Amino acid sequence: MPWTGNPDGLEPVTRDVVETDDPERAHHLIALRFGEHRVRISGPPARFRYRRVTLQVDELEIGEARYTMRSRVESLPYPEFAAVTLTHGRYAIRAAEEELRLGPGTTGRYPEVGAIHLIDDMASAVVRLPMQRIAASANARTGLPAANFHFTTLAPLSPPMALLWQSMTAFVRRQLAVNAVVASPLARAGLVDLVATTAVAVFPNTTMTINYLPEQSRVGHAVVRRAAEFIEAHAAVPLTVGRIAEACEVSQRALQVAFQRYHGQSPMAFLRAVRLRQAHWDLQHAKPGQTVAETARRWGWTHPGRFAQAYRETYGCHPYDTLRATGVSAPAGQES
Repeated sequence: MPWTGNPDGLEPVTRDVVETDDPERAHHLIALRFGEHRVRISGPPARFRYRRVTLQVDELEIGEARYTMRSRVESLPYPEFAAVTLTHGRYAIRAAEEELRLGPGTTGRYPEVGAIHLIDDMASAVVRLPMQRIAASANARTGLPAANFHFTTLAPLSPPMALLWQSMTAFVRRQLAVNAVVASPLARAGLVDLVATTAVAVFPNTTMTINYLPEQSRVGHAVVRRAAEFIEAHAAVPLTVGRIAEACEVSQRALQVAFQRYHGQSPMAFLRAVRLRQAHWDLQHAKPGQTVAETARRWGWTHPGRFAQAYRETYGCHPYDTLRATGVSAPAGQES
């Protein structure tokens, strides 16, 4: 069941529902998502139910699953990132020398090595993202080569970090229910980036243990100016530090350092400022029926409150004040 509303005719978000009371079919469907495995199920077959609801947007997959039986699963190595938050039942993972036990309200990470999974009447929320996407996010922020990035344990850093992951997941799910958000390439890219950066912050990984990074070659002002011009020209499309650095033929880390030196901010902070300026211009030249929320989403702001705060800090007023000054009236009930 795809969302509607994308003017290009390509559905940016798809909703997939699978449900079965056949254990063999259920594990065939699980294998398609998480790889081949061997399973031994305990209990009366008549009690077996499996249901999974999945939303997929670009590289990101987020969903909920229900598995009613007790089972023991032997899985092969899994190359992607997947985090699971239990809402019912029990789930244990035994991988190499690490064991993770989850109960309702707890979060863990699916192992990238072969493992034993013990499932007992489980309901869960699952978030999946390609590992290379997370490694690229870590590289952009720390300079750690993507090839050297990996997670080191299955559990989050701490209970507060697990709560951060859960609140982020809930926020992303809410955003994926808003057609206007998922129809915006900038908003979708922002959600994917939010998941990637939160994963790097929440789950222990090699960016937290590095004590040395090679010194970056010095990037001159001309390259930074070219990067700024590239950002200005492409602010309306999804951008990453990697794409900007590639356009300027420098490393991501070198560009980060140079931008901080010449602009006092990161390339992505500069991009947000450019998009805020474009949103300001749009509000000053609003068309009948235009809203603040619509304008914010067009320029990649999925959280109206954060957009309004950034706008006030920069322009000294609420964005609706700018819209109202044009004399254009927004539709009733859609002023923000």
